Amino acid sequence: MMILSQSAPPATVIGSKGWRDATVRSILRAQDLVRKTHVGQLESSSRTIRHSLGIFSYRSPQSNAYSGHYGVEKEHDESELEKKDHFRRNPTGTMFRSGHINGPFPPPALREQTAVVSTGMAGDYMRGVREVEGYLRKQAARVTQEGTRVEHQRERLEKLLRGLRKALQVNQQSSDDRTFRPATSETKRDGADGLLQCERRELNVLKQELETTLRKTLTQQQALAESSRQLLDCAFERSRVTELLPQHGALSAGVITHTSPLSLKPDPAGPFTPECKQALDCSASVLRESQQLREYTTQLMTRVNRKQTALHQSTSDALLKKMTETVNLEQHLTLCSAATRQAIYRKQRQMQCAGYSLSKALGPVCSTDLFCRERLSRPMTQIYGRHSSIGLPESDLLTQGRFMLQRHLKSSRKELAELQTAQRLLEDDRYGKHAAVGVDSAIARLRRRLPHPPSFRPSTS
Repeated sequence: MMILSQSAPPATVIGSKGWRDATVRSILRAQDLVRKTHVGQLESSSRTIRHSLGIFSYRSPQSNAYSGHYGVEKEHDESELEKKDHFRRNPTGTMFRSGHINGPFPPPALREQTAVVSTGMAGDYMRGVREVEGYLRKQAARVTQEGTRVEHQRERLEKLLRGLRKALQVNQQSSDDRTFRPATSETKRDGADGLLQCERRELNVLKQELETTLRKTLTQQQALAESSRQLLDCAFERSRVTELLPQHGALSAGVITHTSPLSLKPDPAGPFTPECKQALDCSASVLRESQQLREYTTQLMTRVNRKQTALHQSTSDALLKKMTETVNLEQHLTLCSAATRQAIYRKQRQMQCAGYSLSKALGPVCSTDLFCRERLSRPMTQIYGRHSSIGLPESDLLTQGRFMLQRHLKSSRKELAELQTAQRLLEDDRYGKHAAVGVDSAIARLRRRLPHPPSFRPSTS
């Protein structure tokens, strides 16, 4: 059209206006169809390349509407000139700039650039996989460290449980040893026996709590080991990305990233697979449960330590108090026994005196043993008998005195027997108290030999 307008002289117009306008419209219609056909080819080629590479894009030029006026011809001519100039400034070999296609055909460097793109994709995938592997191994290290802490706490828990079992054995042995107290009165139940029974009951409750916590700790250790194994398996599976390491370029260099894999969306074909997501979530829940269990176990061990110490101290104090009471009673029994023995000796002396008096009151064995003043044929008695019909009270008084002495001796023998019985009971009771003090002191020494519960200090790790 531009050539026709240049060949015809602008001042001379021979044909009619309608005839000329019809021709111009036919030409413009043909050019518009050609341009539309060319644009469709470019769009189809760009779509094909964009689908195959995933990084190229094409900017389709906008087509202007045409009209039947003659003034549109210059605009189309100018646009055609601009397009030709644009294609002329951008040769075919440099069409791949910033990932865009500006022509209908791919450049000769397509193979090299697609290889670069593939290498970049592999490098990005390698970086993502190695990042996920590092996070998995770091999480596995946390799980292993938590397992070590749980192991140390389990050892302290077992040590405390062994102390409780030893305390139960000592408590049972103390209760059995107290049955060897000699007297029946000493084997009756007292406050110390009640405290020993209370201590045994409380120690059994604490022992059951510790055993339950120990079973939970062992189960938690198995869960931590299983979680660590899953993390390491996933990390080992991710570590096979080393087969994708490029041999040239800086793609194998370490890349510092700030994105956590937990914030990414799992993709079965991507670096962060659902298996890794599941292993990380499981390890996080196991770590949280382990920390809660360690806190509970620490509080339980502290409470058990304090309660065991309090029970041990209260029972030992009760035994010492019972020993003190028994020693005081033993001392009083010793004093009372000594006073009773003194009374026995005094009563024996009285009985000896009364027996001597009775023997004297009975009189001599034969008449030759009588004194002159005791004879009834003495002169004074004969003269008194001639003047008075009342006899002298000498014989009656002797008889009464003899009977009184005999009665006194009989009561003294009975009192002496009672004193001897009381003294024997006092001695037996004193011996029982002494033996009971020996048994309780042996039990106290046994309990002192029992190692005290270790002063539990919660770990700050």
